[in-house]
Amino acid sequence: MKRILYIAAVCGALLATASSCKKAEPAKEDPVKVTLEVTDIADNCATVRASLESGKFYGAKIIDMMNRDDLAVDLANEIQLVRFIEENGTEITLPYEKKLEKVKIGIERFSAVIAYDSKGIAKSVAYVVWSPEGNPEGWSTDNGAGSLGENEWK
Repeated sequence: MKRILYIAAVCGALLATASSCKKAEPAKEDPVKVTLEVTDIADNCATVRASLESGKFYGAKIIDMMNRDDLAVDLANEIQLVRFIEENGTEITLPYEKKLEKVKIGIERFSAVIAYDSKGIAKSVAYVVWSPEGNPEGWSTDNGAGSLGENEWK
């Protein structure tokens, strides 16, 4: 009888400790957050920079530059934007930097980046709409052909 009582007490103690133990929760990762900036917009050039602000990324895609008018998605709709970048973007590693040259003025431009988590899901998207600055068509307007009075005609 004592043996049965002892076994019941041990089983009860094991059940009590097992139910009071917290189950190990998987460690939470910092959310993936990517940033994008377009700087040095002058002289028909610009610099595109993308970087990881937080979390761990397992891949990224970027659209360096395209005409804003050619963009067929609503920028307020993140799902459409992510799909567009996935279809039209170029794979990169972060941090990323590229200098764009010979950018024509007068047309708004669009740049965007997405970053993926460990499961391959796009978790962060960033975009910038910007206007290039510089000379029309990238040509200098400081130099002229000269005047006819400076030429000697023979």
